[in-house]
Amino acid sequence: MVEIYALTKRHIDAKDESELNQKLTPELEHVKMFSTFVGHGIGKIDFSEKIAEISDDEFERILENSGEYTRFKIGNLSRYFEIEIYPEHAQRLLSDICDCKLKELLCELKGGFLVLRKDFVGV
Repeated sequence: MVEIYALTKRHIDAKDESELNQKLTPELEHVKMFSTFVGHGIGKIDFSEKIAEISDDEFERILENSGEYTRFKIGNLSRYFEIEIYPEHAQRLLSDICDCKLKELLCELKGGFLVLRKDFVGV
C-alpha cells in the first residue's frame, strides 16, 4: 500500500510575531545556520495528514503507463520508503503521468508538498 500525505499546517514555536523578529545572539545564529544546512529549521514543525491510499497494484500500473520522469521521480519508493513531491515536481509529473488518483491530487497541489510513503505492514 502507498499512503499519500499532504502538508496541512506549519507551526513556528514562538509566543507571538514579535518574538520571531527578535535578534538572535551570535551563538544562536550559528545553531540556526547549522540546522538549516542539515535540513531542519529551528522551531518549525510540519503537520501532514494522510489524504489517500493507492494499492500496490495500482501504483505499479501508474509506473507502467507513465513516462520516464514519473518512473524516475516515484519509481524508487520501495527503495527510499518516502518521496516528497513539491509543486515544481507536480508540474513536470502532470504532463508525464497517466490518469489516476495521484494525478488528481497533483492537480490540486499549489503550495506545500505531498509525501508518498510505502506501507510495509503485512508484507
